[in-house]
Amino acid sequence: HIPSSMVVIGGGYIGSELAGAFANFGTKITILEGSNQIIPTFEKDMVKLVENEFAKKGVDIITNAMALNSEVKDKSVVVTYEVGGKQHTVEAEYCLVTVGRRPNTDNCGLEVAGVIVGERGLINVDKQGRTNKPNIFAIGDAVPGAALAHKASYEAKVAAEAIAGQASEVDYVAMPAVCFTDPELSSVGYTLDQAKEAGLNAKAVKFPLAGNGRALSLNATEGFVRLVVDKEDNTILGAQVAGVNASDIIAELTLAVEGGLNAEDIALTIHSHPSLAETVMDAAELALGHPIHV
Repeated sequence: HIPSSMVVIGGGYIGSELAGAFANFGTKITILEGSNQIIPTFEKDMVKLVENEFAKKGVDIITNAMALNSEVKDKSVVVTYEVGGKQHTVEAEYCLVTVGRRPNTDNCGLEVAGVIVGERGLINVDKQGRTNKPNIFAIGDAVPGAALAHKASYEAKVAAEAIAGQASEVDYVAMPAVCFTDPELSSVGYTLDQAKEAGLNAKAVKFPLAGNGRALSLNATEGFVRLVVDKEDNTILGAQVAGVNASDIIAELTLAVEGGLNAEDIALTIHSHPSLAETVMDAAELALGHPIHV
C-alpha cells in the first residue's frame, strides 16, 4: 500500500531517507523537524541540494517545529505541532515517527548478568568492547557513539579479536557518515569549522560534479566534493561529498584521513576515466593550486 499522504516527525537522516523513498512513490510528504534545517548533522550547502529535490517532489519541510500530539481519526491522523509559539495542525493518512530512538537493553537480563548499564540504556565498554564483566562484550547501537552499521561491524571485529586473545582496540580516526537521500550526502573527519575550532590551520576546496565527465553522462551534475586540508602540508583533515554515489566516493577519502595522506598523494594517484572517483583527484589538484577541470 502506498499512502496518499504522510507526516514524518523528525527530519534527520532516517526521516529524510524514508521521506524521500515515499515521495518517490508519490506520497504527499510533510516533514516536521525540530532544528533549523533537516539533516542537521550535515552542512547547509549539502542539505540545500536535498531540499531542492524535495521541493521538486512537493515535499513540505517545516523546521523549528515541535510535535505536540497526534489524534487518530477514522482513516487519518492529525498531528499538532508548534512553531514560534503558535500551534498548527497537519492531517495525513499516516504519521511516521523517526525520533526518540534508544537502545533496547531493558529486557535483556543484563541486571541478572551483573552488566552495568549507563545513561539512556547504553552499555559502558572499554576500547575492546568489554563490559564490566570480563567475559561479556557489547558493540554497535547498544554502546555509546554513533548508531552506524559500519561502526558496529568494526567494533565486532575488534571484540572478536580481543576474545581471541589479541591486543586489538577501537581507534576511531575516520568514521564516515552517509545519508541515502537524493542526492546522497557523505562526510568524514573534520568540516572546516570543526578544524578551525580544533585550532588547526585549515582551508577547504570544493570541486563541482559539473566538472566531471561521468557525472555529465549520468545527467547527475548537482553536487560537489569538498576537501578540508592543512594549509601548510595539505594533509587531508576531512571531506564532504554531496551528489550521486557520495556513499562510494567517501571511501577513498576515509582512507586518506585514516592514513594521514595529503592532497599530493591523491593527485598523483591515477584514477580511471570516466569515473566519479576522478572528482576526488580533481579536488586534490584544486587544493594544490593547479586544477585542470575548473
